[in-house]
Amino acid sequence: MFAIFAHGGPMAWLLFAISLIGLGVFIERALSYHRAQIALSDFLKGLRNCIRRNNQVEAISLCDDAPGPVGRVARAAILHNDRSRADIREAIDATAIHEERQLEKNLPILWTVAQAAPLLGLLGTVIGMMKAFHKIQADGRLVTATDLAGGIWEALIATAMGLAVAVPAYVAYQFLLSRKNDLIRDMEICATELMNVFAQVERERRKDEFDLSEP
Repeated sequence: MFAIFAHGGPMAWLLFAISLIGLGVFIERALSYHRAQIALSDFLKGLRNCIRRNNQVEAISLCDDAPGPVGRVARAAILHNDRSRADIREAIDATAIHEERQLEKNLPILWTVAQAAPLLGLLGTVIGMMKAFHKIQADGRLVTATDLAGGIWEALIATAMGLAVAVPAYVAYQFLLSRKNDLIRDMEICATELMNVFAQVERERRKDEFDLSEP
């Protein structure tokens, strides 16, 4: 492996370095998304029961126990459930925007690795071919295949490494993007469900008040 990097020139080492960066980002984001995933249906069922019983303390406790952005969005909604629907939606949107930014953390780095790797590989290819042609120009008819091998080796290794880094980085980015979108969708489902529950509880409360006020 060391011999391959030695033949690949400086671009091979640079590609190896950014591949480690990309790997680190992937591991960090994958673990973060895994920890943030919850059983959404069970979580919403528990919140509905607490809200219908008007037990806000238990509902907030459920949100605090739920890891990830869904629990924090639900917590913001419950803390503002005594306000107007517009205020509740504003609180939910503000929290969701913050959580989405946190979910996107470091993803641009992985995308940059996927985009930059083939370009760096191409640059290494050009540098390697330039070395080969410079050798031809310098030695003229005396040049041998062995003399050209160094530049050609560098060109081919740079190309191969650029693709070897870019393809997994792109696949990893798309995988993480789908996980991020799943969490955002869960936040939207949770927010919509809670808004519906709040509205239903309010309607039931008004109906009970109306029934009591009738002679």
